[in-house]
Amino acid sequence: MKNFLNRKIIFNSMARSFLLVPIVIFSLFIFAGCTTLEEVSKIPETQEKIQPSAEPKIEEMPKKEISADVRDLLERHKTRVKSIYYKYRGPETGTNFHEFYVKGGKIKYKPYLELKSLDREDSYDTIFIDKTSKTAQSYCVAAYCAYKGKKADLNYGSAYIATVFDWISVASAKKVGEEFIDDRSTWKLETDSGILWVDTFYGIPLKAESNGKTYKFEQISVNSVQDSDVAP
Repeated sequence: MKNFLNRKIIFNSMARSFLLVPIVIFSLFIFAGCTTLEEVSKIPETQEKIQPSAEPKIEEMPKKEISADVRDLLERHKTRVKSIYYKYRGPETGTNFHEFYVKGGKIKYKPYLELKSLDREDSYDTIFIDKTSKTAQSYCVAAYCAYKGKKADLNYGSAYIATVFDWISVASAKKVGEEFIDDRSTWKLETDSGILWVDTFYGIPLKAESNGKTYKFEQISVNSVQDSDVAP
């Protein structure tokens, strides 16, 4: 009986020991996990925060500039020239000239006539251009026209010849000298349209050179053109 009781006591002790083992292991696991988490939480931040990259700077292309004195010269015609008459010499005229009358958006020019006779039905001596409507028409208006009046509607682009005002509509210009042309003082300007000799009082070109060609504007008469001069 005594042996039986001793074995029972030993068995109970062993059973309690076996029950304590899982508890101890589980406790150690929890403790290890907490330690690991705590250690991780204590790891200093070594990585710097990524800063957003700055927007790339786009270098602006340098703008073509016109100095104040040159700009003033090129805009002088706006207050001093309301209309203009001149004789034009250029690639279209050879050694001869066309007579130009310009007022606002209306232009009339008389081409040089190789043959002075205007006795045919399609003969013309004058071209009228309207810049607003982009139209060009040929007429015979001289007193000696055998058949007066309108002759044809022309191709606007083919009939149009740049005026003194077109030549000074430039994006860049710089003064490179001063010269006299026909006893008038001019500034010689280097522009994106070519070389211009601009009258210092009226601000209009008296001469231009571009792509190896020469253009001249002679016998200028300012503010002498009437509305009737540029209308058919």
